Amino acid sequence: MRGVAAALLLAGAGFCQPPVVYREFNLNELQVPPGFEVSVYAHPGGGPRLMAFGPNGVLYVALRDTGSVVAVPQADTAVTVVRGLNGPHSLTFVNDDLYVAVDDGVVRLRGAITSDLVIRSGAERVLTVPAGGQHSTRTAALHPDGHILVSAGSTCNFCAESDARRAAITRYENDGSGATLFASGLRNSVGLAWHPLTGELWATDNGGDGLGNDVPPDEINIIRQGGDYGWPDCMGDRQPVNWDARANPARCPGTTPPEQPLQAHSAPLGISFYTGDQFPASYQNDAFVAFHGSWNRDEPTGYKVVRIHAVSGRAAGVEDFLWGFLDPATRSWSGRPVHPLPGPDGALYISDDATGNIYRVVYTGPRITPGSVVPHGDGTYDLYGARLANDPAQVAVFANGVSAQLLNVSPAQLTFALPDGITGDVTIMVQNEKASDSTLIHVD
Repeated sequence: MRGVAAALLLAGAGFCQPPVVYREFNLNELQVPPGFEVSVYAHPGGGPRLMAFGPNGVLYVALRDTGSVVAVPQADTAVTVVRGLNGPHSLTFVNDDLYVAVDDGVVRLRGAITSDLVIRSGAERVLTVPAGGQHSTRTAALHPDGHILVSAGSTCNFCAESDARRAAITRYENDGSGATLFASGLRNSVGLAWHPLTGELWATDNGGDGLGNDVPPDEINIIRQGGDYGWPDCMGDRQPVNWDARANPARCPGTTPPEQPLQAHSAPLGISFYTGDQFPASYQNDAFVAFHGSWNRDEPTGYKVVRIHAVSGRAAGVEDFLWGFLDPATRSWSGRPVHPLPGPDGALYISDDATGNIYRVVYTGPRITPGSVVPHGDGTYDLYGARLANDPAQVAVFANGVSAQLLNVSPAQLTFALPDGITGDVTIMVQNEKASDSTLIHVD
């Protein structure tokens, strides 16, 4: 296995294709699944990275290029709330205090929620982490027990780090003291998010370069305290990497494989879970991940947002959700998504550090309210939801794929009769001119 990895290292050392180049952004090129719509919500510029909604319901965005944080209270509006930060990258609110991960640590801004949105308190240093290296951004997340977790990427593709806080997640007390290693072997985990059902910490991770077009896989990991995720000695499902004479392949059997492997060189960054009620119910508790995009793959990949099905808290497949930034035919890109974040309104907001845009994705198709299919006892049912019928002539209900008889049609309620002989677990689907939504009922 060591020999195989070494051969890959040599074979992947050079790339034959020309670079991927920028092309002018065009909103009309972006694509989303049927029933969804995407718009440019705001254009704060400044390299927007990770975002957070404050307790006031306002979107706050870290602008890494300008060293500032902006608030976006409404469409086409951005208010600079603080300046002069050292590479702000991630934002976390604790009540009215804002914690910002910067290049060399975490700072706190007390009393961040103000009537005019401007933060007037000074940035207090909470903790310091090693700065610089190949990966200079830092991500902080507040553990439910009140501790601070900080992710710091590696200084290289494959190497032995001299500081244990690199290529790792470190745990701190909420005052910044008591640094202890929380998880290791993570080359560059930019996105951190807590699963809403299990409470487990999910993290993106970027694999190393130079092994080839399709190795090592990028990853989604479930982070557990004390976990070793393999870098630099292991990739994917505990496969050894012979990066140089210091490699330790004996370590691999004891490492944790990824929860979800991803296409190599996609550069997954921000991750969030959907808990709103604006999208179809099937999106509940699924993850959205931004693929920043490749620079070092013969055939470019990434430059999109994907949905990761997270059935019962486990990953169960990946599908495209927002794409069109990348044009493989011309080897050009028009945007680089960073962080998808659901808002209090149920829409999905997405930062793009290349264009400076914040996008907003909303669902305009039919949505069945969970648990809303009510039987009458005579084979007929009422079904409640939103946007069910825009045009009564273009709405249909299906039971296990068989057309049901519609008896009453309105935007918020449908009454239908089941086809004869349909019993057991039955998938009810509403289809209109925009999209479809479905739910499961049991028929005795």
